[in-house]
Amino acid sequence: MTITSQLFGNTPEGDEASSWTIENSSGLSLSLSDWGATIVSVIQPDRRGAAEEVTLGFKEASRYQSNEGYLGATCGRFANRIALGKFSLEGKDYELACNNGPNHLHGGERGYNARIWGAKPYSEGERSGVVFSLISPDGEENYPGELKIRADYALDEQGRLYMDFHAETDRTTIVNITNHSYWNLAGASSGTIKGQEIKFYSSRYLPVDDTAIPTGEIRNVEGTPFDFRKMKPIFRDLHKVPGGYDHCVVIDGDVGELRIAVEARDPISGRRLTLYTDRPGVQFYTGNFLQGTPFLKNGGFCLEPQDFPDAPNRPDFPSTVLRPGETYHHRSVIEFTA
Repeated sequence: MTITSQLFGNTPEGDEASSWTIENSSGLSLSLSDWGATIVSVIQPDRRGAAEEVTLGFKEASRYQSNEGYLGATCGRFANRIALGKFSLEGKDYELACNNGPNHLHGGERGYNARIWGAKPYSEGERSGVVFSLISPDGEENYPGELKIRADYALDEQGRLYMDFHAETDRTTIVNITNHSYWNLAGASSGTIKGQEIKFYSSRYLPVDDTAIPTGEIRNVEGTPFDFRKMKPIFRDLHKVPGGYDHCVVIDGDVGELRIAVEARDPISGRRLTLYTDRPGVQFYTGNFLQGTPFLKNGGFCLEPQDFPDAPNRPDFPSTVLRPGETYHHRSVIEFTA
């Protein structure tokens, strides 16, 4: 394993950013930046050994605008949406920025994707990576409690990308942290994800209203466009979903246990990724709003392992409350093969 560092230019706010590139002996490489604790590049060989960029990103920090797609970023304090930007906690009402129509999205106007994180590269055995750290002050984006966060991204010789998120708080708060990478297994410059296939280990999903907020129902996927229990083309039923896929699928198995969640593949190149997670759900997003960015609409798909959207307002959903003395820990792993 090799790990190298370089300057990544200046952020949109004028701060200097750095990046680190880790490569294993099979030619799989991972590049990370302290701007947003971001995955900026994954280069993966195909079945013939030809390596291509398979995630959407930029070559310098200044291109990463805070509200433009959240490309590869670590999202929080609460990833995904909170209805009307409101929630109640321990008898107190909180109002957050509504930065996605009528709703709050990915931590607000300046989420964790738009921050310089502390960074410490490391190598341990067959694994090399970077541990990012951030302190989110009490009241930042109107969330309660000072939150101390670590985001650990690492690559190993077997082609596995590890993502570990930890957080501790000094006041009761809510936490939901994820990574927001866009994948195109045919190659980031190949066009759309048409022809690529996906399978979810999921028998249920969360229906949403016309602002993408879960209705509260947990519905069986059978007979719906969300039935990916067998491998099928992403585009097969896309036209049946108004606006495209941007929904949380419920992963089968025990929450808190690392288990297989998703398999995706490009039949032509042979590239495949397999996602494992300990979270209850994965937000499946097909890049429906990438038009207007340097990338094509449907130019990549996101698999965001996380707790359920709007969980603070849904007592029937798994809790996202974190209290003093507790530790939030989210682990997900992506295995790349060809």
